[in-house]
Amino acid sequence: MASRTSDLTLTTAKIVALSCSIAAIPYALLRVAPHPFIGLMMQAGPLLAIVCWLQKDARRTGVGSVLDFGYFAITAWPVVIPWYAFTTRGGKGWRLTAGLFALIAAPYVTWILATRLASYFGPAV
Repeated sequence: MASRTSDLTLTTAKIVALSCSIAAIPYALLRVAPHPFIGLMMQAGPLLAIVCWLQKDARRTGVGSVLDFGYFAITAWPVVIPWYAFTTRGGKGWRLTAGLFALIAAPYVTWILATRLASYFGPAV
């Protein structure tokens, strides 16, 4: 039986980013602030999911095999993600970097777009 290589944690990171983006839309359209915990999860959820993927992929590739790689990745992610992408993927690391940064920024960009649409089409507040 052939084993299928799928990366469930990167799929999970995509699902988390999509869920957080969708969850941000009603708050932006209604112009209400979410509960602080909900707001924190909408912003930090994609980043945490991507750091979990980075840890798993780092174990697979052997790059960044330090004990506290996850902590290092969560505290310095704007530097660690491009470093890791270019170290493991070479010249094509920019695609991985752009994709991971897009996943991290997706809820914020969705929030901004929904707020702009609500202010353009909705009643003045």
